[in-house]
Amino acid sequence: MKKLSYSGLKYGESDMEIKLLVDIQNDWLEITHTKEVSQVMNKTTGEYIVVNRNTLKFEVVS
Repeated sequence: MKKLSYSGLKYGESDMEIKLLVDIQNDWLEITHTKEVSQVMNKTTGEYIVVNRNTLKFEVVS
């Protein structure tokens, strides 16, 4: 089972980091970008994060 953790600074905040966990074998994932923000959505659970575009990062957690 592979899980990815997406994180970044919350859009409109300068010091609040938010995270979203996605199971890439079982969840539908959508990532969108605009000039200012990146949005990562776990479409299976309906959870999402909106972060300042230049702060989006991910890591494999399992």
